[in-house]
Amino acid sequence: MITLLTMHELHGLTAQELGELHQLFSMLLIETEPDTPDRRNILASLENIERAIGCQARPAARPARTR
Repeated sequence: MITLLTMHELHGLTAQELGELHQLFSMLLIETEPDTPDRRNILASLENIERAIGCQARPAARPARTR
């Protein structure tokens, strides 16, 4: 059974590591049958990986300047 990767688990990984995980899970997705728990976990993991990649691409929010 393929486990779900959470945002907490993905936090701190490099862009390279996230890219490799995305590639791996994309290949696993091809091999799964529709409507199976493994497929649902892979799809959710891919979504989380993509969100983690997006979080890295965004610049960190700057605190508002006080006048």
